[in-house]
Amino acid sequence: MAAMFSPVFTAVLVVIALALFAFGFRLFSSAARQPTGKKILKTGKPGDPGACPVCGVILEPGQQIRSAVFPGKDNRICHIFGCPACLPFAGGGVQRRCPVCGKSLGADEYLIARVFDRPGKKSHVHILGCVNCRNGAHASP
Repeated sequence: MAAMFSPVFTAVLVVIALALFAFGFRLFSSAARQPTGKKILKTGKPGDPGACPVCGVILEPGQQIRSAVFPGKDNRICHIFGCPACLPFAGGGVQRRCPVCGKSLGADEYLIARVFDRPGKKSHVHILGCVNCRNGAHASP
């Protein structure tokens, strides 16, 4: 009984089968299903509930604003550095701005605020401005 297919025809069929297998694997693998673009951040106005006062990005559950609250009684000074989207080295690509003067904030600049402790309620934060506009307000002529 003679061979049904020639060796060249068999080799071409094997190459085509391997190419189809590779294409199917790439198409249906989990790596191909992952999004390639950046995540779209929801933004609001600085001061909105749940929004970062520096960039205005709406914080997701579990995210926190990085700040430093200094010791005091019920009226304390606070430095607000930003959220995970706008911290200088996070690479979030959002614009950091002072909500008081509107100027852009550099990587080493932060907001100055006062924290008021209210018994039985959440603390109240009042943003006074950034290091530029606060220091400019108190500078001598």
